[in-house]
Amino acid sequence: MLNLGILAAGRIARQMAMTVTQTDCGVRPYAVAARDGARAEAFAKEFGFEKSYEGYGALLADPAVDMVYIATTHNFHRENVIAALEAGKHVLCEKPLTVNEAWARELFALAREKNLLLAEAVWTRCMPFVPALRGVIESGAIGRVHLLTANMGAKLSGKDRIALPELAGGILLDFTMYTLTLADLVLGEPSAPPVGVCQKNEHGMDLQNAVVMTYPGGEVASLSATGCAMSDNKAVIFGDTGRIELCDFWHPQELTVITDGRDMKRLPLPFDATGYEYEVREFARTAEAGGLECPSLPAAATLRILRQMDALRAAWGIRYPFE
Repeated sequence: MLNLGILAAGRIARQMAMTVTQTDCGVRPYAVAARDGARAEAFAKEFGFEKSYEGYGALLADPAVDMVYIATTHNFHRENVIAALEAGKHVLCEKPLTVNEAWARELFALAREKNLLLAEAVWTRCMPFVPALRGVIESGAIGRVHLLTANMGAKLSGKDRIALPELAGGILLDFTMYTLTLADLVLGEPSAPPVGVCQKNEHGMDLQNAVVMTYPGGEVASLSATGCAMSDNKAVIFGDTGRIELCDFWHPQELTVITDGRDMKRLPLPFDATGYEYEVREFARTAEAGGLECPSLPAAATLRILRQMDALRAAWGIRYPFE
């Protein structure tokens, strides 16, 4: 069983800690590090981690740590991943892996050089709804797919991680990435770069956006995200004889299939714990087997989504000061 170390002790780190302590994920909750040593110590006591460290370097220097989950803000991901790989640790990094495709390619190359597993923690890709959704589509229950819509929104525009360029702010890397991921899971690679519009704050970060993508078979994805308002967080996949609806589409626990406009079937897909367990289990299995790529979290998918977000940022004139 792999000894897990967590870098940072914020909200996402707490979700991961709850996950690995509530259910069997194939990892042992071993250590946590934060810039504030007292915060790391309190975190370790709350969740039953054996070790706590002040500073990330101290955790990475511990030879007992086998894998690291990086839960820092987006702007730190690249340097944290490099440090962890250089220390000989397998790395599961919270999404986005980096803020651009070029840096992600460098990180995957470094992981291969070190013979270590690196994966972007896009939990959506590993969830039970993915094979169920594909099964419904492949069965022909809704006919040929023509259109996918997805929207995601919450009141986050005042938070520093969304508002500030130095933290790689904006909704694109936070919410839009999930809409792009669902489109990727259902429709695959688009036939052209995405096009879209955005509204920016006074710092030049996108607070809400709308994106359209087209595909080789003529399919269209219409995607929107906002940090200014609560949306219904719903996705719909429209076929010529029916549709599939997903509430909280980036982590749905149910699919609703509607055929001929009237017949409705609900497919329940409850989590074992928080939903994070699926990516952790797959990562642990892959690492222990000596694999260098998780089947549900391939490097090609990470690079493809980052390429799409790079294209949108270029069109919108958004660049982070540390790039």
